[in-house]
Amino acid sequence: MAGRFVSHFFRGSGSDDNPITSIQGHQCKKRHHHQREKKLASHLYGQYSMALVQANVINEDRCQLVSGPLSNASGGPTGVFVGIYDGHAGDICSQFVLDNLFNDLKTAITIQHGDVDYPTAIKEAYSSTENKFVEHARANWQQNPKLASAGSCCLSGVVHNNVLYVANAADSRAVVGKWRDGDENAEEEQLSIDYTTKSIHIRRELQAEHPNDPVLIDVNNNGIYRVRGCVQVTRAIGDVYLKFNEFNQPPLEERYRQQQPIDRPILKANPSGCEYQLDPPDRFVIFGSGGLWRAITNDEAVSVVKDSPRSGAARALLIKALDNRARRHNLVYKDLKNLPLATRQNIHDDISIVILFFGDLPAENQ
Repeated sequence: MAGRFVSHFFRGSGSDDNPITSIQGHQCKKRHHHQREKKLASHLYGQYSMALVQANVINEDRCQLVSGPLSNASGGPTGVFVGIYDGHAGDICSQFVLDNLFNDLKTAITIQHGDVDYPTAIKEAYSSTENKFVEHARANWQQNPKLASAGSCCLSGVVHNNVLYVANAADSRAVVGKWRDGDENAEEEQLSIDYTTKSIHIRRELQAEHPNDPVLIDVNNNGIYRVRGCVQVTRAIGDVYLKFNEFNQPPLEERYRQQQPIDRPILKANPSGCEYQLDPPDRFVIFGSGGLWRAITNDEAVSVVKDSPRSGAARALLIKALDNRARRHNLVYKDLKNLPLATRQNIHDDISIVILFFGDLPAENQ
């Protein structure tokens, strides 16, 4: 794809105009009602907007954006990395992924050197972070049993040379919004697969991998399917109690212990991937944790972002999602303001959003 190289003037590490940046969700400006926001700042290929809201007593979501070097080598490739880490059974695993995944990706890219195979490097990074967490759990779970039950959904995106590489393990999601100049109708395209038992195709995939497991998937009176009666996702980093039978004993909490032994890992940490060529009609990509997509459709999300100013677009999307969830409980968004976290978690989940807006895409091999 032909494009134009955009020269950037670097103004210093603290400036929102500086496309060389690294930010984590908790560093965003604190808003009211358990929300944080980064209205608008620059990345190498355009701008981004970030927003998050806490619903659980402990915020289990983590997110980050890094724009700049993608390896540890001087003169190595540059690009943009986005990570959405949706934890469950606490924030132990999502924080671990935040602390390790991007660094593991940089290491994998550095080792490859020269022409980088990004899909391979990304999968190696997921595998490295998973292996580190498993070893961390093995070494420490007797003193900290929560390590055995903690897990994290993991969605990442890497933009380099006008290609977006998306990798996903679980039910966070990346969605492109696109339209041509003069066309008022926006289109959406989902770039990730939701690995959740809500999908009959995903349930069948899991059952095909474990044909001799009689208690693999349980369904409750509300029609909710869960893997071994515990989780709805079929891929995740962590959740070692569903991967290795050595954790299926005290001090693991009784509610997580399995009567049927774990013969081999049920959940997988390896992601599925997508390579997406960015073209001029591609205006933005929404990266969101599962809490967002349980509250809003792809079409509705793209429409909200398209019709909102870039500055504060992520929070506009967040508010729309929260209002949708509130209305399902005969409330509206403003009714959530005074609800304590213990009550909010019954209405909506933790939500993290990163929106990458694209301006002039740089020429390839820059």
